[in-house]
Order: sequence, then C-alpha cells, then structure tokens
Amino acid sequence: MRTSVSHIILSAILLCVILATGCRDRSTGEVVTNNKKAAEDREAPYIEGNKKILHWEDEEMSLFIKRYRWDMQRTGTGMYIQILDPGQGDTFQEGDNITLKYKTFLLSGEMVYDSEHDGVKNFTVARSEELEALHEAALMLRPGARARLVIPSYLAYGVSGDGNRINGRLPIAMTVEVQ
Repeated sequence: MRTSVSHIILSAILLCVILATGCRDRSTGEVVTNNKKAAEDREAPYIEGNKKILHWEDEEMSLFIKRYRWDMQRTGTGMYIQILDPGQGDTFQEGDNITLKYKTFLLSGEMVYDSEHDGVKNFTVARSEELEALHEAALMLRPGARARLVIPSYLAYGVSGDGNRINGRLPIAMTVEVQ
C-alpha cells in the first residue's frame, strides 16, 4: 500500500515538473503566452488553402451541372438538388426512418456505388451516421420521391474519402429514390 501511494505522489510531482518546464521558452526561461496574432498568422495559409479548395469544388460542381444541363437548386450548405418526382405525403422530419435506393458517381461520370449491388441505405434522419447531404436531402423529400444531388466533399466523404472508392476532397453526384 505504501509503495502505491508513494508512486502516486512521485508521479504527481514529476507531472508538475514536466508541465512547469514545458510552458517556458527554453532560450529565456520565460513562460510562453498564447499570442492570438501569432496563432492567426500560423492558421492563415491553411484557411486560404481551404478557401481555394472550396472554390475549386464549387467550380467543378457547376461545370458538371452545366455539362448535363440539370436544373438544380443550391442549398445554403452548398449542396445542389433537383427533385425529379416529388413523391406523396409529408416531407420527412428528424427522427423518421428512411430507405433510399441510390447511385453514387464521381464527377468524372464513373459510378462507384449502386444500391442494386451495395444494398439500400436505411437510416434515421438527422440521428444516424450517414452522409450529411443525405440527411439534408431527406428533409426536402417525401415517400416515393426521386432526386439528383451534387454534393461538395465536406457534406460527403470529407478530407479522407471513404477509404475504398472515393478519394478525399472529391465532390460526388447521386441519384436517390425514397422507398
């Protein structure tokens, strides 16, 4: 028992020494303070890089939509949607269960996923792990609806991609049909 108490005390002292010395500028011995301006200067190139990527994605999505002459509406999040068949009944709400048939395409036109081969998507609107864009689209759809979506990467598979067929930072297109 004494050994474990002494180990705890010794560990606590060692942790305090590490924390105390870790926050000091090694050259002057002064405590380093968080400089907001310095942090903003370090972050600026990343922010500018992300803005360029978002601009590039938006241009790529616009060209894709023009190429196919789709009449789409842009949502506040940056997703594009075209409702081909409005379906019937009330639009889905948070917490509703939904089943989607789908086809997923890269903007190059290559189909990467299809519910016929990969199975339908079953999820709870706004309460399950599914693409953010599908939750957003579900709130605009009714049972039986069919729609086209063009989705920026940040609402699809993000920076890392899906680890399988879709690389990171790639916008995608989908056709969906609510069951």
